[in-house]
Amino acid sequence: MSAYEKQMSGGTAPRRVFSLALLFSLLCSTALVAASGNAAAFEIFGIKLWGSSEDEDADIVDPLRYAVTIEAPDADEDLAEKLENASALKDDEERPVSGSLGLLAKARGDRDQLVAALYADARYEGVVTITIEGKPLDDLPPDAEFSGPQPIPVVINIATGPKFTLGDIRLAGDAAGLAGADFGLIAGGDAGSGAVLKAEASIVRALKEEG
Repeated sequence: MSAYEKQMSGGTAPRRVFSLALLFSLLCSTALVAASGNAAAFEIFGIKLWGSSEDEDADIVDPLRYAVTIEAPDADEDLAEKLENASALKDDEERPVSGSLGLLAKARGDRDQLVAALYADARYEGVVTITIEGKPLDDLPPDAEFSGPQPIPVVINIATGPKFTLGDIRLAGDAAGLAGADFGLIAGGDAGSGAVLKAEASIVRALKEEG
């Protein structure tokens, strides 16, 4: 009898049912054991069903710990908080990165995020400088290795620069017939990147509605 005929006649079905029943029994008994413990993590076949690992960093290859210091002497309390919130280096400081390459990538991304935070506050002349082990980020080669004692020191220095405001606004081209004030574009008004982009989107929408 062929394997196909055995399956059709029920030759292998009982074995499948038994295997499923055994697996279900195993899961239930294991669940009971886990439930009697103290909220232990439970993982089977590489899949975590509940709980948390005792070592959350076990999946990080070549873990490298760092300590970050943010220096923004010209920032007021509100801006200083915004800058700290924008820093992924600061936010993830308790979690190691994956080797020197991971730290370099995170630092470069952090600089972009911090510049964006300055633009959002209309600080278009702000400068963000990051050093790792005392060396400027731009001077480090792509394959730089940080082999000093951990945590590796990272310093972010932010010169915020002046805060800009809007000057006299005159819309031109297709938007020449629109008043900038209707979109929040007024002399002395908010020049932050978010406000400007919002006004731009509103102007485009108004032009589309006009046809």
